[in-house]
Amino acid sequence: MTPVSVPAPSRVDWGLYLVTDPELGGGRDAVAGVVARAVQGGVSVVQRRGQTHGAAELTARAAELAEVLAGTGVPLFVNDRIDTARRLGLHLHIGQDDIDYPTARDLLPDDLMIGLSVDDHAQVDRIAALMRDGVRPPDVLGLGPVELTDTKTDTGRALGVTGPGSVDDLAAHALELGIPSVAIGHVNAANAAALGASDVAGICVVSAVMAADDPAAAARDL
Repeated sequence: MTPVSVPAPSRVDWGLYLVTDPELGGGRDAVAGVVARAVQGGVSVVQRRGQTHGAAELTARAAELAEVLAGTGVPLFVNDRIDTARRLGLHLHIGQDDIDYPTARDLLPDDLMIGLSVDDHAQVDRIAALMRDGVRPPDVLGLGPVELTDTKTDTGRALGVTGPGSVDDLAAHALELGIPSVAIGHVNAANAAALGASDVAGICVVSAVMAADDPAAAARDL
């Protein structure tokens, strides 16, 4: 399998980040088509999420998406599975309960990016401490959930858009470290404008595009 081309993190457009969901997208075989149409509508980053897949199938599906995105300049992340990321030369996104960040950074080549989910200031402070110890920081933070959502049920409180401890508050904290962030968790046309006025670099959507009748139009609207 040929590794995908890797854009430099400083040139990544985080504006509209799509996380795939096979159930919302019409089944596993339909995901690649939904992603292709969504990219035509303006999706600029894609993450392959597939918690219920076995390692072999997730790797095969991620390779399929890599082929769809080849030549588009849209980076592809895989969720949690560092084995798949290493095998295919893809970027990685991890949560606080997945492989610990310093280990993941050590295991991935320098040209591959890592995104990290964050939901409070203490987690941002831990990143700052790692940076003081010489650890390269995450390339992007996923902040959320903005609102509670059915597509990911293992989250805590909703952060909201503004106010203490909110997405905007955490995004400003991350920017103090030079790290861009995206907002995730029930992000849709109703709150996209408010999030666009915050300190996040982009919005991260699931159902707003994956479940849309016209993924390209939904992406353009967002």
